[in-house]
Amino acid sequence: MAVVQPNRVFVGYSTLNTNSKISQFADIELVNRDLIVAFYTLPGERLMLSSYGCEIWNMLFEPFTSGLEEQIIAECERIVGTDSRLQLLSTNVTTFELGIQVQMNLLYIPYNVVNSFSLSFDQATAQALM
Repeated sequence: MAVVQPNRVFVGYSTLNTNSKISQFADIELVNRDLIVAFYTLPGERLMLSSYGCEIWNMLFEPFTSGLEEQIIAECERIVGTDSRLQLLSTNVTTFELGIQVQMNLLYIPYNVVNSFSLSFDQATAQALM
């Protein structure tokens, strides 16, 4: 008997935060995981792609000014702009005790779906990535 798979636009595998035996992801969940990898990769960490990575990690201990906020928004635009499946609609940057919180409204182009996407950049997250 044949197993009928639902139509999927994107299918991929991830080992990021997978506590189950399932490591195959599809569509919006896969796009989100790819985006997390892009934002949580430190600059120069990717072999043969020295320009890959997120510069926000280098801004963590800078005084939070409007200029720094603009740099963070520009970095979000740059990273999201590298993925043809996404369009950045808006970005909100806030600070908390020892870090930066970025909330983005994204349009998932193939699905015509708008969703909120949040990331935290702090020392605890950086240590967990290492």
